[in-house]
Amino acid sequence: MKLLFYSNGDDRNSTRLEAAVHKVIPESRIEPFKSLADFRERLRLLIEPDSIAVLSASNREELQKMQLLRGLLTEIFVVLVIPDRKKSTIGLAHLLLPRFLSQTKDDFVDLSKVLNKMYRTVH
Repeated sequence: MKLLFYSNGDDRNSTRLEAAVHKVIPESRIEPFKSLADFRERLRLLIEPDSIAVLSASNREELQKMQLLRGLLTEIFVVLVIPDRKKSTIGLAHLLLPRFLSQTKDDFVDLSKVLNKMYRTVH
C-alpha cells in the first residue's frame, strides 16, 4: 500500500494537511507530489493494491484539472480535500468518486481517522 499525496500549496492549510497525513501513515509509505503533471505520470505506473490518493485542490480550477485524472484513479481509494462547500464544488468533487471528502479549512481530525482506518484495514 502506498499513499500518493498531492498538494501544491505552501500555505498553513497545506502544512496542516501534510501533518495529518504523516501522523497516521509512515513516511516510507508516502509519495508526495507538488504538480498534477508529476502525479499524473505516477498514476500511469504500476500502483500497489489498496493504495490511497490524498488530493488537495487549492481552488476550483485545480479541481477541474483533476477531472482529467478520473480514468487513472479507478483502482485507488481517493480522499479529496476541496477549497469550499459550494454545491457546484461538491458536485465536481464527486465526479472523482472520493471515499472521503474534506475541506481545506477543516481541522483534518476526521480525515486522519479515515486514513487510519484505511491503513489498518490493509495491514
